[in-house]
Amino acid sequence: MKSTLNRLIERTYFRGLVFNQSWEDPLLDREALRISADQDTVLSITSGGCNCLNLLCLRPRRLICVDPNPAQTYLLDLKLAGIRHLDHADFRFLLTSCGGTEAVDIYRRALRAKLPDDARNYWDSNTRILERGILAQGKLGFFLKWIRRYMRWQLGERRMRQFFEVDDIDDQRDFYYREIHPRLFRDSVLEILGSRWVLAFAGMHPSQYDLIQDRQGIGRYIRDRVEYVLTTVPIRDNYFIAQAFLGAYLDAENVPPYLLERNFDTLKQTADRVVNVTAWLTEHLDSLPESSVDKYSLLDIFDWMSRDSLHTTVRSVLRAGTPGGRFIYRSAVRSLPVPPELRSAVVSEDDLAHRLFAQDRSFTYSSFYIYRIDQQRVADQLHRT
Repeated sequence: MKSTLNRLIERTYFRGLVFNQSWEDPLLDREALRISADQDTVLSITSGGCNCLNLLCLRPRRLICVDPNPAQTYLLDLKLAGIRHLDHADFRFLLTSCGGTEAVDIYRRALRAKLPDDARNYWDSNTRILERGILAQGKLGFFLKWIRRYMRWQLGERRMRQFFEVDDIDDQRDFYYREIHPRLFRDSVLEILGSRWVLAFAGMHPSQYDLIQDRQGIGRYIRDRVEYVLTTVPIRDNYFIAQAFLGAYLDAENVPPYLLERNFDTLKQTADRVVNVTAWLTEHLDSLPESSVDKYSLLDIFDWMSRDSLHTTVRSVLRAGTPGGRFIYRSAVRSLPVPPELRSAVVSEDDLAHRLFAQDRSFTYSSFYIYRIDQQRVADQLHRT
């Protein structure tokens, strides 16, 4: 029964736009990957496109963006067209405003003719996404909109705004336990939020749901992640929490790097370095030459996989990776390392991963991994397995 339900959810999951933005902290990625400007080939899962463009700010020689969902590819196509053909003000308006007819006008006037055919057909049929504001659209945007309505109902607009004005972490923790926690975490709420269907709208793949449920339980996962970010990470300049709570960025500076005006010229100079691909990750990796990718940002892709698929995908990452190359990923559970049979081919940078993860401003994940590829051991390992 569960497998049938998962297949149904997966078909729904991949139909249309899921992620309108990305929820991985780019500060962790920058320090973990150590991209060499104008030298490294980098591969990233596309998702909402934010991660890819944040990496592009670091000037990789080539950036390969891969996602099996064509709608995510088309969103990145739109963002890339905006970088090439808009000024910063219109680019930011298109991606962060409430939309309206002005956003549709920008698309039709400046971007439509510049898109690949498939992307143009998609956006011609989905101008309502632009009109309603990209940040409120997609399955994740829809989910967060309803979460915000619930929080306003329970907390009130004034209390939510007060929370973002707290500038001391001890006061923030006290405010959370006094004003927020008692009102949000009721058993009935956790039961609703813990539904497979509800979390699918939050961007949680059914296989990831099963992994979390088996390891720690969905209710505990939700409570732990929310409490972590609202009691240990300063909220005043946390744009992830501003998006989740308020549905908007707090100001012009507390935004993802690719939306900062000072990075816009770099994006314009490097936009043509992006290769935007709709494909399953392993299939695309196997189409690349050996030792051709220096750095990988794999988000939480391994949470979606069976043990066999995880093994196969890591093998493909290692085959296409360069000597000394690096790959990073995240997981919603506390422990999901590289499979034991492949561990001798990599060096795990646990201390760095733990130090960086302690600074994570996002609330989605429970662990973070950094690996360095040992190419000689890769050859030996792949020959054996």
